[in-house]
Amino acid sequence: MKQPIQYLGSYILPNGKAAVGDLRIEGPNTILQLHSDEVLTSVDGATCIEGTSYTGERVTLLDCISHGSGVTGINGEDSRYHASVFPHYVAIGRSYIKPDQAHISSIQFTTSDLTTLFYDFDAFSSVVDAKSIIDTVLQERRRIRPVEAGERPQVLYFTGKDCIAEVSTAIGKVSVHHCPSYSMGGPTGIFMKNRIVVSIDPESPIVFDEAVGRMYDVANFLSVVAGRVQSIEHVHVTTTEVNDDITQSLAIHPSLSWGAEGEIEKNKPHPGDVPLDPIRRYAEFDSVLTDWISRHSGWRVARSRYLECIRQENKYGPDRLVAAANMFDILPIDAIPLVNELPKDLAATRDACVDLFSKHARGIDRDSALSSLKRLGKPSLPKKVNYRVSIVASKLGGRFPDLDLVASTAVKCRNYFVHGSSGNFDYSKMDPLVPFFTNALEFIFATSDLIESGWDAQRWNLEMHGWGHSFARFRSEYDASLAALRRALAK
Repeated sequence: MKQPIQYLGSYILPNGKAAVGDLRIEGPNTILQLHSDEVLTSVDGATCIEGTSYTGERVTLLDCISHGSGVTGINGEDSRYHASVFPHYVAIGRSYIKPDQAHISSIQFTTSDLTTLFYDFDAFSSVVDAKSIIDTVLQERRRIRPVEAGERPQVLYFTGKDCIAEVSTAIGKVSVHHCPSYSMGGPTGIFMKNRIVVSIDPESPIVFDEAVGRMYDVANFLSVVAGRVQSIEHVHVTTTEVNDDITQSLAIHPSLSWGAEGEIEKNKPHPGDVPLDPIRRYAEFDSVLTDWISRHSGWRVARSRYLECIRQENKYGPDRLVAAANMFDILPIDAIPLVNELPKDLAATRDACVDLFSKHARGIDRDSALSSLKRLGKPSLPKKVNYRVSIVASKLGGRFPDLDLVASTAVKCRNYFVHGSSGNFDYSKMDPLVPFFTNALEFIFATSDLIESGWDAQRWNLEMHGWGHSFARFRSEYDASLAALRRALAK
């Protein structure tokens, strides 16, 4: 468990008053305890508080809320006032964040599975037989003093190529870098550790909230590629402010975590199973990320719902199935089939029925009938899902036969949970297949999205895969689950 970080110092409230504060950063329990000899007024929502710790750090508390303040006094002593403040973000560094100013030039962060998604295996390694090169390695040190090589020398290295990927997107340059740390060596040994960091550099400085929003957009993409929701850590922003010729970088501590609440080891992605490989197929990664980001403003809500589904990992039930189906209902208009123009005679009949129903008094049945009539010709949920199935089938139809049957049955189950029993659909036969239907809808949603962005699904399908991604797990279970569905429908 991470140790809490504590900052003692003075803070300036929005009304200009100063107070002594104790800020403790401990995951989702970040709280600032203020103390003062003067009355502390309550902090309004979305307030920004600036402070300076006794050790010199500048502290900015962003988007603060407080439930109020209190007072203590014992046996006639002077009263002391106190208040608890909850910030949504805390920035620590040598300068302050100005939330209303466009002065964020870059934001950097890490996520759970970057070493898998950017599997740059050869960047760090050791020389198998270092005997032939040890004298060359020691040349520089031997200029200072004699250094003797032994019989079993070892040489560990980093190639020095720190940039793994760099892609120009609609939200700025998205780059991924190795950031190694190492010791200088000595009698206790040496070490070299690496952290892979994602950086977003907008074309021009932006406000803090926009920088955080773009970070979440990229983390959404990485979650889809990883097959599970990514936790975000080690967030830093670089500002346009320069002190002593040094561009200012601030550590950002979010009070509410974004990502997975708990990681299940068996759902950890494997480099051979993930759909994209930025190391060996960089052009494909560049194309997919660029297109995916360009469409994200229209897809954001639906993609967020997808993340909420896969966040549940191995937990299945009616609510997740309904949510998985409803993702298709909130897709942007360009992601679903076009509105069909009804034949003139059918349109005339619809209009006549609308006129007849409109003459009746308002009521649930009358309004429901009118709503259904007005939707004639417009894409329904089954049509939307089937359209996305056709995108997947165009690349993977041979591996996933009858995917349209699976999807349509999944939608019928969704309708059963939403509207109740109707027609001759017998849900009792389908109940054991709810996890399969849920996985199918999630698979169709995510794969059709990536295919439209330029993902080579056919290449991925030709390769051997295990269980190291949600796509691979669905592929491995598909044949057996489809056979079970056919048996259920035949009863």
